Amino acid sequence: MKISTGNLTYSTSTKTFYGSEKDIRFDTEYEVTSSETGNSRTFKFKRSTGPEFDPNTKWIYESECGLSLIISNDKEITERNAANYLAAKLRH
Repeated sequence: MKISTGNLTYSTSTKTFYGSEKDIRFDTEYEVTSSETGNSRTFKFKRSTGPEFDPNTKWIYESECGLSLIISNDKEITERNAANYLAAKLRH
């Protein structure tokens, strides 16, 4: 999935881009394009910091050049998704 750095914040000290699932749909790979230069990097999913339905979970992605991308769960979206998942499971 392609995303722009305009949807992210960046920390130069940690070489990490940060975003929220409010602005970025989940995917296993992102192509992040700089809104200033037009250059892009590919980030691949590496790990999560917790379970899918925990609002504090972060999804960690890395590029081959040493940059990181962290997408954080959103509390409202996570709670809604967990409730929808449970409701679907209880129907069967």
